Amino acid sequence: MTFIARLLSILLIFSTLPAAALADQSAVVLLYHRFGENDYPSTNIRLEQFEAQIKMMQEGGYHFMRLGDVVARLKANKSLPERTVAITVDDAYKSVATEAWPRLKAAGVPMTLFVSTDAVDNASSNYMNWDDVRSLKNDGVEIAHHTHTHLHMIDAGLDAAMADVRAASARFEAELGAVPTLFAYPYGEYDQKLRAAIKDEGFEAAFAQVSGPAATWSDPYTLPRFPVNERYGDMSRFKLISQAMALPVSDVVPLEPVLSDDRNPPLFGFTVDESVRRVSALACYPSHTGKPAELIRMAGDRIEVRFDTPFPKGRGRINCTLPAGGGRWYWLGQFFYVKGGTLD
Repeated sequence: MTFIARLLSILLIFSTLPAAALADQSAVVLLYHRFGENDYPSTNIRLEQFEAQIKMMQEGGYHFMRLGDVVARLKANKSLPERTVAITVDDAYKSVATEAWPRLKAAGVPMTLFVSTDAVDNASSNYMNWDDVRSLKNDGVEIAHHTHTHLHMIDAGLDAAMADVRAASARFEAELGAVPTLFAYPYGEYDQKLRAAIKDEGFEAAFAQVSGPAATWSDPYTLPRFPVNERYGDMSRFKLISQAMALPVSDVVPLEPVLSDDRNPPLFGFTVDESVRRVSALACYPSHTGKPAELIRMAGDRIEVRFDTPFPKGRGRINCTLPAGGGRWYWLGQFFYVKGGTLD
């Protein structure tokens, strides 16, 4: 049984539980790349899937917000409307301008575009050029920062990574007249030194790619986003993630996502807020094991997540979910990284 199928089966059992009042303290940020480019299924969403998703959210009482407005609310510890969703797109492929934005604009849905400037400079591999980006910006699309060369920042090293960030900032200044204040880590990869450097660079927030809603208690420089593509774009999964609520937690360890040999598998743990009911129904799924991890529940709803198989090289994650009632789920995602994996 797949991860999503397990969640749906559990949902049938707990669907009558009342949703918690914490629903207005988080927002779902969706991440797309290509639209109608069916030769690239791992980064593409088919147009019929995308149209169905927009329709479902329009008819389902969702509230759409610009990403910058979501960030401002979260950082100010202000509430958001229930089922708040922000649409983000990475990499500035041409299909964003020709397929995605016309559909979103017609539906009245705002969009944020994270641009890697080198690809736009060259308008290569079906990327937009700067005239395209300016046209979107003038049409109301929020433009955000995604480095210059879309490098693997951890493997490049901090100095090279930040030089790439500054090269992109110079291009944004030259072409758009200002440097965007929102940042997304390429491939969602970061470590604590990089996180601190991005904050010191003056960005208001930074986004990863690990699944989960962004909340008022989230670190604004490692905010989660739910990736959406052909494989993970079916309506059952989309409904599940688009109305997810952030699991309210504190004291998350480890803070450093990059794992050394003597810290792999990690000793992952967190404390669940006392307002959350039925913590015994919580389940955590490491991305590489194919089964739930062992959960050790300690005093004060402290949860320790344990599994024996180390993460393989490259990107990994743990997804923790808990029925919230009313057909909704609490969700917590955690990113991990082991150096030496295949770069893509």
